[in-house]
Parts: sequence; C-alpha cells; structure tokens
Amino acid sequence: MTKLYVTVKSLLFPGAYLRCFWEQVICRICGIPVEDSRYLRDDELTSHIEHEFALTAGKAFAVCYVPHFMTMLSSFFLALIPVFVLFINETDNTVITILCAIIWWFVVSALCNTFPSIEDAINMREKLYKKGNIFQKIIFTPGFVVLYIGSYAENYLLTFIIAVAATIGLIIM
Repeated sequence: MTKLYVTVKSLLFPGAYLRCFWEQVICRICGIPVEDSRYLRDDELTSHIEHEFALTAGKAFAVCYVPHFMTMLSSFFLALIPVFVLFINETDNTVITILCAIIWWFVVSALCNTFPSIEDAINMREKLYKKGNIFQKIIFTPGFVVLYIGSYAENYLLTFIIAVAATIGLIIM
C-alpha cells in the first residue's frame, strides 16, 4: 500500500507542494520546529513535512486546518479558470482544451492533498479534548471531525478516488 500511496502522491506533486508549503508557513508562524522539510519522500509521510507536535489546542488546530483551508481555497479559484474559459470559448480549440485539462490536474492534485497527516490529526484530538477548554471544544469540533476523517481517507487514497469521481462528474455535466 505504501508504494501505491507514494506513487499516487508523486503523480499529484503540485498539490503536495502547495499543502506542504502552507504547513511549513503555519509551523513557522506558530513557532513549531520543522525536522524534515522534504515535501516528497518515499515513505508514508510523502506530501507532509515532519515537525514537532504543537503544544496547544489552538496551534494544533491551526497546523491541521489552515493548510487544508488554503489548499481548498486555491484549488477552488484554480478550478474557476477552466470553467470560465470553456464557458466563454465557443470554438473547439485543442490548445485551450489541453490547458484546461492541465489545470484540472492541478485542481485534482490539490484536492487529494488537503488533509493533515494522521499523526497531526491525533495530536489535534489529544490537545483539543485533553487540554482544551470548553470554548475550544465547541468551536473546533466540526473542523476536527472533517480533518480527522479526511486524514484517514487520504491515507487510504480515498480522496484520490473522490476527486477523480468529482472531476468526471463535473466534466459530464
């Protein structure tokens, strides 16, 4: 499974680089030391940087949520480009179609790399529910559930299957 995971993540390297960039920025802002900043590796931590665990619930949530949010936001705006180009362009131009397909590949790669690593999600759970106050538990729980489930889905390449299915569904429509 690890070889398949590394192969798929290597093919989807633009999303891995985008997500790791945001994770590294947030680690720097939160003062979390980064141990290994290689974005693509040949193990299960490919498309994730290796860093120390966050010490507070807010920082743990930020390390997991902000890269997810920024990757989703950039993929949304990137997906608008081919939608508008194909909507405005009425002629069948092969170059435009190829460029739109490349942009969709970038979007799919970003969508497949949005969730945090399982270790970061578990750390977030521990900090949030063992050391967090009631206000943090109420505010962070919906985002935590999505990120926690998504980290396991990404680990088993379910996000790749969902992103490809969503892309095919959008193309058919």
